[in-house]
Amino acid sequence: MSPPEPSLSLDAAFAKLGGVAGAALSLAFLRGTWPERVAMAIGGSVVSYYAAPWMSGVTGLPQGLAGFLLGLFGMALCGKVWEGIQVLPLAEMWSAVVEGVRRRLGGN
Repeated sequence: MSPPEPSLSLDAAFAKLGGVAGAALSLAFLRGTWPERVAMAIGGSVVSYYAAPWMSGVTGLPQGLAGFLLGLFGMALCGKVWEGIQVLPLAEMWSAVVEGVRRRLGGN
């Protein structure tokens, strides 16, 4: 017995590509190097792929439109998170954590 053939209708394919289109459109509004922008677009597309069915169920929007909106605005959110990560003083934060642990454990 052979495994069932995957069925993919044209409507389902367009619904999944809505997030990719939204992420691609948002590239025009994001700042950063090309590798950063492409990585954020891929991330927005993946988020849209997995979250669009849920958002569609919650809001009642068609899945393609929900995916498009997630891709478009999810990219803006990813861009702001990326900017925030870049300005974090990680070295100072890490040394404060290490010092706090040392004080708690009674070390020098």
